[in-house]
Amino acid sequence: MKQISLSLPENLFNLSKEHSNEYGFRSVQEFIVDLVRNKVIVEKAERYKAIENRMKQGKGVKSMTQEEAKEYLMSF
Repeated sequence: MKQISLSLPENLFNLSKEHSNEYGFRSVQEFIVDLVRNKVIVEKAERYKAIENRMKQGKGVKSMTQEEAKEYLMSF
């Protein structure tokens, strides 16, 4: 696991702390890790869906087999 240092304005930290407590996070750090995880997962899913839609329409994508498409998507 990697560690980073993060500075927040005091009001944002206080609001994050309140939110963390209200929603059962053990700490602000745990809350922030959850935010980052969700952001990454949601954006990756949206990107994959957009690629899949372009592939279905045959717009701006090269023709691939299902296996090639899987390998291509996993390369991100």
